[in-house]
Amino acid sequence: MRRIWFNRTFSSVRALFELIRQGDTASAYRLFCTHPHPSFPGFDLADEWALEPADLSDEDYLEYCLGVCREQRVDAFWPGKAAELIARHQARFAALGVPVLAVADADTLALLRDKARFYDRAQAFSVPPPAHRCLTVATEFEPAYAALRTLHSRLCVKPAEGVNGIGFRVIDEQRSGLELWLQGALHTMDLPSLRQLLQAAESFPPLLLMEYLDGPEYSVDAIGDGRKLVALVQREKAPTGAYGQRIVALPAIEQAVSEMTAALGLRGLFNVQFREGESGLRLLEINPRFAGGIGYTGLTGVNLPYVALHGLLQGFPTGELPAVAIGMRILEVSQVRRVEVPAITNKVGSSERSERRAEPFVTADLMDSFSSVARTISARLPEGIVKEAP
Repeated sequence: MRRIWFNRTFSSVRALFELIRQGDTASAYRLFCTHPHPSFPGFDLADEWALEPADLSDEDYLEYCLGVCREQRVDAFWPGKAAELIARHQARFAALGVPVLAVADADTLALLRDKARFYDRAQAFSVPPPAHRCLTVATEFEPAYAALRTLHSRLCVKPAEGVNGIGFRVIDEQRSGLELWLQGALHTMDLPSLRQLLQAAESFPPLLLMEYLDGPEYSVDAIGDGRKLVALVQREKAPTGAYGQRIVALPAIEQAVSEMTAALGLRGLFNVQFREGESGLRLLEINPRFAGGIGYTGLTGVNLPYVALHGLLQGFPTGELPAVAIGMRILEVSQVRRVEVPAITNKVGSSERSERRAEPFVTADLMDSFSSVARTISARLPEGIVKEAP
């Protein structure tokens, strides 16, 4: 049995674990998960879990990861947090006999993180990125806005680096900042306020001023072997205010993802985002990790997480892409569970206070005193229910 370590990552790893378990009928893999928070949902379906330290420097976190691999007999490392850093030092993990299951090499991960550079590279793909301009100083805004606005009815802005849509705003030329605030338009900004913010800052981290895409949005979960596409599932997201997702198969998306896989040497499980706009389908980003909605793929007939893990360690299948059940609509259903968190009693003044927390192990030299906690999952949710995907 191979012990696979998943360090700090998103809570949707719970769905990933569930799918790997479904595919691993031979019980070939033992899933080991770490995270700083004792109530992390991923612990529920891990074979073993432990707390990892928070707020370490890059150098200390790298040493921590090496210590875990060395002391805890890790057979393979699927990195979440600090994947780029870990990939850059994967030779040190290889010296311990631990392969790093990163989606790409460190330079490619850095390219994907910087959407300004990535968009320049992505112009070569059959589905290009949105029309855009990269801004770093306030004086660049007006000419860029004028040039894009003559071609597109609405524009938007977002940081060149970031995750989960942080900083994304649609630019509104009609409503005032007060109106947007009172109407709860959280992802919209009035044009005068944007101008004022940029002028006050003068210079700022790179921002992308782009055409706004308001058509159907697609989240594509894919597996590459470093040269070619091995499998993919295309999900059309529900419009704003609606629920569920639809499994589709757009040839243009399959072709574009195939090109990206080959050009960037993508290996394992990754996600690509597309959206349609006035000028057609456009590429938004490649996420070199599993998506928050990976659980949706569990009903399509292709177990992407298991295929990815097994392929990275045992070799990927050859031949045609596996068939996917097209056209189905899938609704995500949340479930409430009771979670037991270790309690520690602290003395505060003359009284005692019980806090539901646990002390993390901090550095590799403390690993000898660390004992992984095996979890017995006594209750399972009904088969076929697609669960949490924030």
